[in-house]
Amino acid sequence: MRPLVCLMICLLGTAPFAAAYEPDVFGTTNHTVYSLGGRNLPCLPGTLPAELTLEEAIERILCHDPQTRLAWANTKVQAAQLGIARSAFLPRLDGRLDGNRSTTDIDYRDIPGQSTEGHRQRRGASLELSWVLFDFGRRSAALRNAQQLLLAANASQEATLQNTFILAAQAYYDTLAAQRSLAASQQVTELAEQNFKAADAKYKAGAAALSDRLQAQTALSQASLRQTRDEGTLRNALGVIALRMGLPPDTPLHLASELEALSNTDFVKGIDDLIAEARREHPALLAAQAKLKAAGAAVIESRAMGRPSLALTANIARTRNDQSLAFNGDTREFDRSIGLQLKIPLFEGFERTYQVRNALARKEASQMELADTEQQVSLEVWSNYQSLSTETRSLTRTRELVEQSRQSLEVVQGRYRSGVGSMIELLNALTAYASAEEQHTQALSNWQTSRLRLAASLGRLGFWTLP
Repeated sequence: MRPLVCLMICLLGTAPFAAAYEPDVFGTTNHTVYSLGGRNLPCLPGTLPAELTLEEAIERILCHDPQTRLAWANTKVQAAQLGIARSAFLPRLDGRLDGNRSTTDIDYRDIPGQSTEGHRQRRGASLELSWVLFDFGRRSAALRNAQQLLLAANASQEATLQNTFILAAQAYYDTLAAQRSLAASQQVTELAEQNFKAADAKYKAGAAALSDRLQAQTALSQASLRQTRDEGTLRNALGVIALRMGLPPDTPLHLASELEALSNTDFVKGIDDLIAEARREHPALLAAQAKLKAAGAAVIESRAMGRPSLALTANIARTRNDQSLAFNGDTREFDRSIGLQLKIPLFEGFERTYQVRNALARKEASQMELADTEQQVSLEVWSNYQSLSTETRSLTRTRELVEQSRQSLEVVQGRYRSGVGSMIELLNALTAYASAEEQHTQALSNWQTSRLRLAASLGRLGFWTLP
Protein backbone atom coordinates (compact mmCIF):
# COMPACT_ATOMS: atom_id res chain seq x y z
CA MET A 1 0.00 0.00 0.00
CA ARG A 2 2.88 2.37 0.69
CA PRO A 3 3.97 3.00 -2.94
CA LEU A 4 0.40 3.88 -3.95
CA VAL A 5 -0.06 6.20 -0.96
CA CYS A 6 3.32 7.85 -1.56
CA LEU A 7 2.41 8.50 -5.20
CA MET A 8 -0.88 10.12 -4.19
CA ILE A 9 0.81 12.24 -1.51
CA CYS A 10 3.35 13.41 -4.07
CA LEU A 11 0.59 14.35 -6.49
CA LEU A 12 -1.29 16.21 -3.78
CA GLY A 13 1.89 17.90 -2.63
CA THR A 14 2.62 19.34 -6.08
CA ALA A 15 -0.92 20.68 -6.56
CA PRO A 16 -0.32 23.97 -4.69
CA PHE A 17 2.93 24.48 -6.63
CA ALA A 18 1.13 23.99 -9.95
CA ALA A 19 -1.70 26.25 -8.91
CA ALA A 20 0.71 28.98 -7.85
CA TYR A 21 2.80 29.04 -11.05
CA GLU A 22 0.18 27.83 -13.54
CA PRO A 23 2.58 26.55 -16.21
CA ASP A 24 1.51 26.95 -19.83
CA VAL A 25 2.03 23.32 -20.86
CA PHE A 26 0.43 23.73 -24.30
CA GLY A 27 2.11 27.08 -25.02
CA THR A 28 -1.20 28.83 -25.66
CA THR A 29 0.23 32.26 -24.81
CA ASN A 30 2.36 31.98 -27.95
CA HIS A 31 -0.88 32.48 -29.89
CA THR A 32 -1.61 35.82 -28.22
CA VAL A 33 -0.16 38.98 -29.75
CA TYR A 34 0.06 42.40 -28.14
CA SER A 35 1.18 44.43 -31.13
CA LEU A 36 -0.05 47.02 -33.58
CA GLY A 37 0.78 46.78 -37.26
CA GLY A 38 3.43 44.13 -36.55
CA ARG A 39 5.14 46.20 -33.85
CA ASN A 40 5.15 44.77 -30.33
CA LEU A 41 4.13 47.07 -27.49
CA PRO A 42 6.60 46.60 -24.61
CA CYS A 43 4.63 48.93 -22.29
CA LEU A 44 7.74 50.09 -20.48
CA PRO A 45 7.38 53.87 -20.89
CA GLY A 46 10.26 54.90 -18.61
CA THR A 47 11.07 58.55 -17.96
CA LEU A 48 8.98 61.20 -19.68
CA PRO A 49 11.10 62.85 -22.42
CA ALA A 50 11.74 66.58 -22.52
CA GLU A 51 9.87 66.82 -25.82
CA LEU A 52 7.00 64.43 -26.37
CA THR A 53 6.79 63.06 -29.90
CA LEU A 54 3.58 61.80 -31.46
CA GLU A 55 4.87 58.23 -31.50
CA GLU A 56 5.91 58.37 -27.84
CA ALA A 57 2.56 59.81 -26.79
CA ILE A 58 0.59 57.16 -28.69
CA GLU A 59 2.65 54.29 -27.27
CA ARG A 60 2.26 55.55 -23.71
CA ILE A 61 -1.50 55.99 -24.16
CA LEU A 62 -1.85 52.53 -25.70
CA CYS A 63 -0.04 50.95 -22.77
CA HIS A 64 -2.13 52.79 -20.17
CA ASP A 65 -5.56 52.67 -21.82
CA PRO A 66 -8.04 50.41 -19.93
CA GLN A 67 -9.73 49.28 -23.17
CA THR A 68 -6.48 47.93 -24.61
CA ARG A 69 -5.75 46.16 -21.34
CA LEU A 70 -9.24 44.66 -21.36
CA ALA A 71 -8.75 43.44 -24.92
CA TRP A 72 -5.40 41.91 -23.94
CA ALA A 73 -7.02 40.16 -20.97
CA ASN A 74 -9.74 38.77 -23.27
CA THR A 75 -7.11 37.24 -25.56
CA LYS A 76 -5.53 35.53 -22.55
CA VAL A 77 -8.96 34.22 -21.55
CA GLN A 78 -9.42 32.66 -24.99
CA ALA A 79 -5.86 31.30 -24.90
CA ALA A 80 -6.71 29.53 -21.65
CA GLN A 81 -9.89 28.17 -23.28
CA LEU A 82 -7.71 26.76 -26.05
CA GLY A 83 -5.64 24.97 -23.42
CA ILE A 84 -8.83 23.55 -21.88
CA ALA A 85 -9.92 22.23 -25.28
CA ARG A 86 -6.54 20.57 -25.84
CA SER A 87 -6.54 19.01 -22.38
CA ALA A 88 -9.66 17.05 -23.31
CA PHE A 89 -7.49 14.79 -25.49
CA LEU A 90 -5.40 13.68 -22.49
CA PRO A 91 -6.35 11.01 -19.91
CA ARG A 92 -7.83 11.85 -16.53
CA LEU A 93 -6.15 10.46 -13.41
CA ASP A 94 -7.88 10.77 -10.03
CA GLY A 95 -6.59 9.66 -6.65
CA ARG A 96 -8.51 8.96 -3.47
CA LEU A 97 -7.56 8.38 0.14
CA ASP A 98 -10.15 7.38 2.72
CA GLY A 99 -10.28 6.03 6.22
CA ASN A 100 -12.84 5.42 8.96
CA ARG A 101 -13.19 3.84 12.37
CA SER A 102 -16.31 2.33 13.91
CA THR A 103 -17.33 0.50 17.07
CA THR A 104 -20.30 -1.90 17.24
CA ASP A 105 -22.10 -3.29 20.32
CA ILE A 106 -24.21 -6.43 19.74
CA ASP A 107 -26.75 -7.50 22.44
CA TYR A 108 -28.42 -10.93 21.94
CA ARG A 109 -31.94 -10.60 23.40
CA ASP A 110 -32.73 -14.31 23.21
CA ILE A 111 -29.60 -15.18 25.21
CA PRO A 112 -29.53 -13.14 28.42
CA GLY A 113 -26.11 -11.93 29.50
CA GLN A 114 -24.58 -12.42 26.12
CA SER A 115 -23.23 -9.37 24.27
CA THR A 116 -20.36 -8.66 21.90
CA GLU A 117 -18.37 -5.52 21.24
CA GLY A 118 -16.46 -5.15 18.00
CA HIS A 119 -14.44 -2.44 16.24
CA ARG A 120 -13.48 -1.72 12.67
CA GLN A 121 -10.79 0.53 11.16
CA ARG A 122 -10.63 0.89 7.39
CA ARG A 123 -7.98 2.65 5.30
CA GLY A 124 -7.87 2.73 1.55
CA ALA A 125 -6.16 4.36 -1.43
CA SER A 126 -6.96 4.19 -5.13
CA LEU A 127 -6.03 5.60 -8.53
CA GLU A 128 -8.60 5.82 -11.30
CA LEU A 129 -7.75 6.40 -14.97
CA SER A 130 -10.22 7.50 -17.63
CA TRP A 131 -9.24 8.25 -21.23
CA VAL A 132 -11.78 9.06 -23.93
CA LEU A 133 -10.73 7.30 -27.13
CA PHE A 134 -13.53 8.16 -29.52
CA ASP A 135 -16.39 10.66 -29.34
CA PHE A 136 -17.52 11.33 -32.94
CA GLY A 137 -15.39 14.48 -33.24
CA ARG A 138 -16.72 16.31 -30.19
CA ARG A 139 -13.29 17.24 -28.81
CA SER A 140 -11.95 18.16 -32.24
CA ALA A 141 -14.90 20.48 -32.82
CA ALA A 142 -14.40 22.05 -29.39
CA LEU A 143 -10.72 22.58 -30.23
CA ARG A 144 -11.56 24.26 -33.55
CA ASN A 145 -14.09 26.42 -31.74
CA ALA A 146 -11.47 27.54 -29.19
CA GLN A 147 -8.89 28.19 -31.93
CA GLN A 148 -11.27 30.39 -33.91
CA LEU A 149 -12.39 32.29 -30.83
CA LEU A 150 -8.73 32.99 -30.01
CA LEU A 151 -8.22 34.30 -33.54
CA ALA A 152 -11.31 36.47 -33.08
CA ALA A 153 -9.99 37.77 -29.74
CA ASN A 154 -6.63 38.66 -31.32
CA ALA A 155 -8.39 40.45 -34.18
CA SER A 156 -10.69 42.29 -31.77
CA GLN A 157 -7.66 43.35 -29.77
CA GLU A 158 -6.08 44.71 -32.96
CA ALA A 159 -9.28 46.67 -33.68
CA THR A 160 -9.28 48.06 -30.12
CA LEU A 161 -5.64 49.08 -30.43
CA GLN A 162 -6.35 50.85 -33.72
CA ASN A 163 -9.30 52.70 -32.22
CA THR A 164 -7.21 53.78 -29.22
CA PHE A 165 -4.41 54.73 -31.63
CA ILE A 166 -6.78 57.09 -33.47
CA LEU A 167 -8.04 58.66 -30.23
CA ALA A 168 -4.46 59.15 -29.01
CA ALA A 169 -3.38 60.71 -32.30
CA GLN A 170 -6.50 62.89 -32.27
CA ALA A 171 -5.63 64.15 -28.79
CA TYR A 172 -2.10 64.96 -29.95
CA TYR A 173 -3.30 66.73 -33.10
CA ASP A 174 -5.90 68.64 -31.08
CA THR A 175 -3.09 69.89 -28.87
CA LEU A 176 -0.99 70.88 -31.87
CA ALA A 177 -4.03 72.68 -33.28
CA ALA A 178 -4.52 74.45 -29.94
CA GLN A 179 -0.88 75.52 -29.97
CA ARG A 180 -1.20 76.83 -33.51
CA SER A 181 -4.45 78.63 -32.69
CA LEU A 182 -2.83 80.23 -29.65
CA ALA A 183 0.12 81.40 -31.74
CA ALA A 184 -2.29 82.85 -34.31
CA SER A 185 -4.40 84.59 -31.65
CA GLN A 186 -1.25 86.03 -30.10
CA GLN A 187 -0.27 87.41 -33.48
CA VAL A 188 -3.74 88.85 -34.00
CA THR A 189 -3.58 90.42 -30.55
CA GLU A 190 -0.26 92.04 -31.43
CA LEU A 191 -1.71 93.35 -34.70
CA ALA A 192 -4.80 94.64 -32.89
CA GLU A 193 -2.56 96.38 -30.37
CA GLN A 194 -0.59 98.00 -33.19
CA ASN A 195 -3.85 99.17 -34.76
CA PHE A 196 -5.01 100.59 -31.43
CA LYS A 197 -1.75 102.46 -30.93
CA ALA A 198 -1.99 103.90 -34.45
CA ALA A 199 -5.62 104.96 -33.93
CA ASP A 200 -4.80 106.42 -30.52
CA ALA A 201 -1.92 108.41 -31.94
CA LYS A 202 -4.02 109.74 -34.80
CA TYR A 203 -6.84 110.61 -32.40
CA LYS A 204 -4.51 112.54 -30.09
CA ALA A 205 -3.08 114.31 -33.12
CA GLY A 206 -6.59 115.23 -34.23
CA ALA A 207 -6.27 113.24 -37.45
CA ALA A 208 -8.91 110.58 -36.52
CA ALA A 209 -12.27 110.48 -34.80
CA LEU A 210 -12.90 109.05 -31.34
CA SER A 211 -14.92 106.26 -32.96
CA ASP A 212 -11.77 104.97 -34.67
CA ARG A 213 -9.99 104.76 -31.35
CA LEU A 214 -12.93 103.02 -29.65
CA GLN A 215 -13.34 100.52 -32.50
CA ALA A 216 -9.63 99.68 -32.37
CA GLN A 217 -9.82 99.29 -28.60
CA THR A 218 -12.83 96.96 -28.94
CA ALA A 219 -10.96 94.86 -31.51
CA LEU A 220 -8.00 94.61 -29.12
CA SER A 221 -10.25 93.45 -26.29
CA GLN A 222 -11.85 90.82 -28.52
CA ALA A 223 -8.42 89.59 -29.63
CA SER A 224 -7.27 89.40 -26.02
CA LEU A 225 -10.40 87.45 -25.09
CA ARG A 226 -9.80 84.99 -27.89
CA GLN A 227 -6.19 84.57 -26.79
CA THR A 228 -7.34 83.81 -23.23
CA ARG A 229 -9.75 81.17 -24.47
CA ASP A 230 -7.08 79.61 -26.71
CA GLU A 231 -4.75 79.41 -23.72
CA GLY A 232 -7.46 77.54 -21.79
CA THR A 233 -8.06 75.21 -24.72
CA LEU A 234 -4.35 74.39 -24.89
CA ARG A 235 -4.16 73.68 -21.14
CA ASN A 236 -7.16 71.39 -21.43
CA ALA A 237 -5.68 69.52 -24.40
CA LEU A 238 -2.35 69.01 -22.60
CA GLY A 239 -4.20 67.76 -19.53
CA VAL A 240 -6.11 65.22 -21.62
CA ILE A 241 -2.86 63.79 -23.01
CA ALA A 242 -1.31 63.62 -19.54
CA LEU A 243 -4.33 61.86 -18.03
CA ARG A 244 -4.51 59.33 -20.86
CA MET A 245 -0.83 58.55 -20.29
CA GLY A 246 -1.52 57.94 -16.61
CA LEU A 247 0.05 61.21 -15.41
CA PRO A 248 -1.36 64.08 -13.33
CA PRO A 249 -3.24 66.54 -15.57
CA ASP A 250 -0.95 69.43 -14.62
CA THR A 251 2.19 67.58 -15.76
CA PRO A 252 4.22 69.98 -17.94
CA LEU A 253 4.33 68.61 -21.48
CA HIS A 254 6.20 69.97 -24.48
CA LEU A 255 5.21 68.58 -27.86
CA ALA A 256 8.03 67.97 -30.29
CA SER A 257 6.29 68.63 -33.60
CA GLU A 258 4.13 71.16 -35.42
CA LEU A 259 0.78 70.73 -37.13
CA GLU A 260 1.72 70.19 -40.77
CA ALA A 261 0.42 68.17 -43.71
CA LEU A 262 3.59 66.29 -44.60
CA SER A 263 2.55 62.72 -43.78
CA ASN A 264 2.47 59.55 -45.81
CA THR A 265 -0.54 59.05 -48.11
CA ASP A 266 0.97 56.42 -50.43
CA PHE A 267 -1.61 53.90 -49.19
CA VAL A 268 -4.45 55.86 -50.81
CA LYS A 269 -5.61 54.14 -54.02
CA GLY A 270 -8.83 53.90 -55.99
CA ILE A 271 -11.92 53.48 -53.87
CA ASP A 272 -12.69 49.99 -55.23
CA ASP A 273 -9.19 48.80 -54.39
CA LEU A 274 -9.44 50.32 -50.92
CA ILE A 275 -12.74 48.58 -50.15
CA ALA A 276 -11.37 45.24 -51.40
CA GLU A 277 -8.26 45.70 -49.25
CA ALA A 278 -10.36 46.52 -46.19
CA ARG A 279 -12.41 43.35 -46.64
CA ARG A 280 -9.19 41.34 -46.63
CA GLU A 281 -7.34 42.98 -43.76
CA HIS A 282 -9.70 44.83 -41.43
CA PRO A 283 -9.43 43.29 -37.92
CA ALA A 284 -13.16 43.66 -37.24
CA LEU A 285 -13.91 41.58 -40.34
CA LEU A 286 -11.28 39.01 -39.41
CA ALA A 287 -12.85 38.74 -35.96
CA ALA A 288 -16.35 38.31 -37.43
CA GLN A 289 -15.11 35.63 -39.83
CA ALA A 290 -13.39 33.74 -37.00
CA LYS A 291 -16.54 33.92 -34.86
CA LEU A 292 -18.57 32.46 -37.73
CA LYS A 293 -16.15 29.54 -38.05
CA ALA A 294 -16.28 29.07 -34.28
CA ALA A 295 -20.08 28.98 -34.43
CA GLY A 296 -19.91 26.29 -37.12
CA ALA A 297 -17.59 24.21 -34.93
CA ALA A 298 -19.97 24.69 -31.99
CA VAL A 299 -22.80 23.16 -34.06
CA ILE A 300 -20.67 20.07 -34.75
CA GLU A 301 -19.73 19.88 -31.07
CA SER A 302 -23.37 20.08 -29.94
CA ARG A 303 -24.38 17.27 -32.28
CA ALA A 304 -21.44 15.08 -31.25
CA MET A 305 -22.37 15.47 -27.58
CA GLY A 306 -25.52 13.43 -28.23
CA ARG A 307 -23.59 10.52 -29.76
CA PRO A 308 -21.82 7.59 -28.06
CA SER A 309 -18.32 7.89 -26.64
CA LEU A 310 -15.74 5.21 -25.95
CA ALA A 311 -13.30 5.52 -23.05
CA LEU A 312 -10.49 3.46 -21.59
CA THR A 313 -10.83 2.97 -17.83
CA ALA A 314 -8.38 1.56 -15.29
CA ASN A 315 -8.36 1.37 -11.51
CA ILE A 316 -5.87 0.40 -8.82
CA ALA A 317 -7.07 0.21 -5.21
CA ARG A 318 -5.57 -0.98 -1.96
CA THR A 319 -7.69 -1.40 1.19
CA ARG A 320 -6.72 -2.41 4.74
CA ASN A 321 -9.36 -3.41 7.32
CA ASP A 322 -8.30 -3.75 10.96
CA GLN A 323 -11.22 -5.31 12.83
CA SER A 324 -11.99 -7.59 15.76
CA LEU A 325 -12.64 -11.31 15.48
CA ALA A 326 -16.35 -10.65 15.75
CA PHE A 327 -16.07 -9.35 12.18
CA ASN A 328 -13.78 -12.16 10.97
CA GLY A 329 -10.48 -10.42 11.80
CA ASP A 330 -8.11 -8.25 9.73
CA THR A 331 -8.31 -8.25 5.94
CA ARG A 332 -6.21 -6.87 3.09
CA GLU A 333 -7.60 -6.13 -0.37
CA PHE A 334 -5.83 -5.20 -3.59
CA ASP A 335 -7.99 -4.53 -6.65
CA ARG A 336 -6.87 -3.94 -10.22
CA SER A 337 -9.08 -3.44 -13.24
CA ILE A 338 -8.90 -2.26 -16.84
CA GLY A 339 -11.63 -2.05 -19.42
CA LEU A 340 -13.52 -0.11 -22.05
CA GLN A 341 -16.56 1.99 -21.27
CA LEU A 342 -19.13 2.76 -23.96
CA LYS A 343 -21.47 5.60 -23.04
CA ILE A 344 -24.64 5.89 -25.13
CA PRO A 345 -26.95 8.86 -24.47
CA LEU A 346 -30.51 7.55 -24.81
CA PHE A 347 -32.80 10.29 -23.58
CA GLU A 348 -32.01 13.71 -22.10
CA GLY A 349 -35.44 15.29 -22.08
CA PHE A 350 -34.83 16.82 -25.56
CA GLU A 351 -32.04 18.93 -24.08
CA ARG A 352 -29.61 17.95 -26.85
CA THR A 353 -32.12 18.91 -29.53
CA TYR A 354 -32.44 22.42 -28.21
CA GLN A 355 -28.72 22.76 -27.68
CA VAL A 356 -28.23 22.01 -31.38
CA ARG A 357 -30.96 24.49 -32.28
CA ASN A 358 -29.24 27.05 -30.06
CA ALA A 359 -25.91 26.47 -31.82
CA LEU A 360 -27.56 26.76 -35.27
CA ALA A 361 -29.22 30.02 -34.26
CA ARG A 362 -25.92 31.40 -33.00
CA LYS A 363 -24.30 30.47 -36.30
CA GLU A 364 -27.04 32.30 -38.19
CA ALA A 365 -26.53 35.35 -35.95
CA SER A 366 -22.78 35.21 -36.65
CA GLN A 367 -23.49 35.21 -40.39
CA MET A 368 -25.60 38.34 -40.02
CA GLU A 369 -22.93 39.99 -37.86
CA LEU A 370 -20.36 39.27 -40.55
CA ALA A 371 -22.57 40.79 -43.23
CA ASP A 372 -23.21 43.85 -41.04
CA THR A 373 -19.47 44.25 -40.35
CA GLU A 374 -18.68 44.04 -44.06
CA GLN A 375 -21.19 46.78 -44.77
CA GLN A 376 -19.93 48.98 -41.95
CA VAL A 377 -16.32 48.61 -43.09
CA SER A 378 -17.25 49.52 -46.67
CA LEU A 379 -19.19 52.56 -45.46
CA GLU A 380 -16.28 53.68 -43.27
CA VAL A 381 -13.80 53.35 -46.14
CA TRP A 382 -16.05 55.36 -48.46
CA SER A 383 -16.78 58.06 -45.86
CA ASN A 384 -13.14 58.45 -44.80
CA TYR A 385 -11.97 58.43 -48.42
CA GLN A 386 -14.34 61.27 -49.27
CA SER A 387 -13.39 63.12 -46.08
CA LEU A 388 -9.68 62.92 -46.89
CA SER A 389 -10.30 64.11 -50.46
CA THR A 390 -12.35 67.05 -49.19
CA GLU A 391 -9.84 68.01 -46.51
CA THR A 392 -6.97 67.80 -48.99
CA ARG A 393 -8.67 70.33 -51.24
CA SER A 394 -9.68 72.45 -48.24
CA LEU A 395 -6.07 72.49 -47.10
CA THR A 396 -4.96 74.05 -50.36
CA ARG A 397 -7.75 76.61 -50.33
CA THR A 398 -7.22 77.67 -46.72
CA ARG A 399 -3.49 78.02 -47.28
CA GLU A 400 -4.20 80.36 -50.17
CA LEU A 401 -6.77 82.19 -48.04
CA VAL A 402 -4.25 82.81 -45.26
CA GLU A 403 -1.69 84.21 -47.67
CA GLN A 404 -4.24 86.43 -49.40
CA SER A 405 -5.71 87.77 -46.15
CA ARG A 406 -2.23 88.47 -44.77
CA GLN A 407 -1.31 90.49 -47.84
CA SER A 408 -4.62 92.34 -47.69
CA LEU A 409 -4.08 93.18 -44.02
CA GLU A 410 -0.60 94.54 -44.71
CA VAL A 411 -1.95 96.76 -47.51
CA VAL A 412 -4.85 98.08 -45.41
CA GLN A 413 -2.52 98.75 -42.46
CA GLY A 414 -0.29 100.82 -44.73
CA ARG A 415 -3.28 102.71 -46.10
CA TYR A 416 -4.60 103.51 -42.63
CA ARG A 417 -1.26 104.72 -41.31
CA SER A 418 -0.85 106.95 -44.36
CA GLY A 419 -4.27 108.44 -43.66
CA VAL A 420 -6.04 106.94 -46.69
CA GLY A 421 -7.85 103.88 -45.28
CA SER A 422 -10.61 103.70 -42.70
CA MET A 423 -10.79 101.89 -39.37
CA ILE A 424 -13.69 99.74 -40.61
CA GLU A 425 -11.58 98.57 -43.52
CA LEU A 426 -8.68 97.78 -41.18
CA LEU A 427 -10.82 95.85 -38.71
CA ASN A 428 -12.45 93.86 -41.51
CA ALA A 429 -9.04 92.91 -42.86
CA LEU A 430 -7.86 91.85 -39.40
CA THR A 431 -11.01 89.77 -38.86
CA ALA A 432 -10.59 88.10 -42.25
CA TYR A 433 -6.98 87.20 -41.45
CA ALA A 434 -7.88 85.74 -38.04
CA SER A 435 -10.69 83.71 -39.63
CA ALA A 436 -8.36 82.42 -42.35
CA GLU A 437 -5.80 81.29 -39.80
CA GLU A 438 -8.50 79.52 -37.81
CA GLN A 439 -9.87 77.74 -40.88
CA HIS A 440 -6.40 76.67 -41.99
CA THR A 441 -5.60 75.27 -38.54
CA GLN A 442 -8.88 73.33 -38.52
CA ALA A 443 -8.19 72.03 -42.03
CA LEU A 444 -4.76 70.80 -40.96
CA SER A 445 -6.22 68.98 -37.95
CA ASN A 446 -9.07 67.49 -40.00
CA TRP A 447 -6.64 66.36 -42.71
CA GLN A 448 -4.43 64.50 -40.26
CA THR A 449 -7.41 62.85 -38.59
CA SER A 450 -9.03 61.89 -41.91
CA ARG A 451 -5.78 60.33 -43.11
CA LEU A 452 -5.47 58.18 -39.99
CA ARG A 453 -9.14 57.21 -40.05
CA LEU A 454 -8.85 56.07 -43.64
CA ALA A 455 -5.82 53.94 -42.73
CA ALA A 456 -7.77 52.50 -39.79
CA SER A 457 -10.80 51.69 -41.95
CA LEU A 458 -8.44 49.69 -44.17
CA GLY A 459 -7.15 47.75 -41.15
CA ARG A 460 -3.63 49.04 -41.75
CA LEU A 461 -3.25 51.68 -39.06
CA GLY A 462 0.10 51.56 -37.31
CA PHE A 463 3.17 53.56 -36.38
CA TRP A 464 4.22 53.60 -40.04
CA THR A 465 1.36 56.05 -40.73
CA LEU A 466 2.90 58.70 -38.48
CA PRO A 467 4.94 61.59 -39.93
